[in-house]
Amino acid sequence: MNTTAVVAEHLNQVRLIGRLSAEPEVILLPSGDEIVSARLVVQRPRPPAGLGAPRRVDTVTCTAWASAQRRKLRVLEEGDTVEITGALRRRFWRSGGAGQSTFEIEIDSASRVARKPPVKQKKRSARRADPPAEHGSAQPERRLALVGAGAGSAAAGP
Repeated sequence: MNTTAVVAEHLNQVRLIGRLSAEPEVILLPSGDEIVSARLVVQRPRPPAGLGAPRRVDTVTCTAWASAQRRKLRVLEEGDTVEITGALRRRFWRSGGAGQSTFEIEIDSASRVARKPPVKQKKRSARRADPPAEHGSAQPERRLALVGAGAGSAAAGP
């Protein structure tokens, strides 16, 4: 029996394409380091036809640590479709004495694939103008009542 050891190279590489759910945020860490963080909404594959299930999404935190990546992330806007490549990282910190951690994508590159589509304006229905008054017809009298005033305190309006 011949067993040959195979050395497998480990790989931590992530490529995501999705929509930014908010403007990228500049965060100053207690260490004095500055990072830029953004949330990327990535759609999951469509469910099989006929199931009637809604399409689901995953929201992934992506963080830029290096200055070049921070600059690239800062120019992106909420709603833009972007492609991000990087590596999955688990970050640890202490908060109130308790240790906490989170998984995030440490960005190697970030680029805009498509801009946020413009907001469609709702069509405004045309407001009908009052029909022109016939010459010599009397306009109804309008009255303005003053709240909290005496009984006879109504002023005539136009």
